[in-house]
Amino acid sequence: MRSATYASLGAILFAFVSPAADPKPDAVTKEQIESDLKLVPKVFGDTRVIEAGTQPYIEFKLVNTSKTRTHKVVKPGDGSECGWRDPWVHVTADQRGVDGSWTAMQRQSSGRCGLFDWDWPKDVVELKPGAELALSDWYSPARFEFQYPGKVRLTGHYAYRATGGKDGKPRPDAERGRMTGVPLFEVRSESVEFEVVRSFDVRAKVKKALKVGVEMKASEVIEITVTNTSNKQQAVGNISRNGYGVGIAPYSESVTTIVFKDVPVYSALKFLAPGETVTVFGGGDFAGKVDGAWKGLKAGTVRVRVSYSLPTDSSATHVVFADTEVRVE
Repeated sequence: MRSATYASLGAILFAFVSPAADPKPDAVTKEQIESDLKLVPKVFGDTRVIEAGTQPYIEFKLVNTSKTRTHKVVKPGDGSECGWRDPWVHVTADQRGVDGSWTAMQRQSSGRCGLFDWDWPKDVVELKPGAELALSDWYSPARFEFQYPGKVRLTGHYAYRATGGKDGKPRPDAERGRMTGVPLFEVRSESVEFEVVRSFDVRAKVKKALKVGVEMKASEVIEITVTNTSNKQQAVGNISRNGYGVGIAPYSESVTTIVFKDVPVYSALKFLAPGETVTVFGGGDFAGKVDGAWKGLKAGTVRVRVSYSLPTDSSATHVVFADTEVRVE
């Protein structure tokens, strides 16, 4: 009886002094994940110069740099690019001012279909030590307007937030599939700098005011010129359907939208010397006869964005713009 009592006391004492159980072997911390995973940028053509009105060609891949740990991650899907599902993959941009300071660039708003692939737990994969996950199809810096000369820098982001939908609320841990137990984390790439050059400048001259309720030719109201601001000869074209053209877009619904009619397929070309200017709409022989109707609906001042587009060596379109104001009387 006494020996049994001693045995029980010994068991109790051992329970008090024995070390706590070790965590699960596969448990990993947020700090370990963010230390091991690297978001690596790659610039196509290795060029760091972009024309104003175009987009830099850049892609990212997620790399597990650990030599021992395997990490669970989520492959991007439809909705990842706008943060509606996990992972949120996106780019932020900063522009350097004349004083040398960097300022975050404002992201443009953009519409898209409301449907998206909400079932991100099905896209969980394991990144073994040294493995990579390509993410290039889901990154686009097109939400930023690279219009003004100077330095810009882009940073890629990969964020696992376990979000359940457009409301941005995280799912309960039990609904995260194979990501159950994995802490939320975000990985950022090193910033990549680009030099924006503006080889063309577009200007708008308002020739007369619009009249409320009176339809007028757009060419009677506004004139658009393009200047070669580079140090070499440059080709420009007037309005056509093969990549050259002008746009006149009001910021207000107090005027009607201009629809250009009888637009030819091919543009007339003109080669501008450095510093030379040509009228591409609203006057002169080169502008051509393409026109559209414009009408004021309410008296006041309307802010208008004027743009000039021309094709590039790739499938992209080079667009430069300027803002002006038109009176409606």
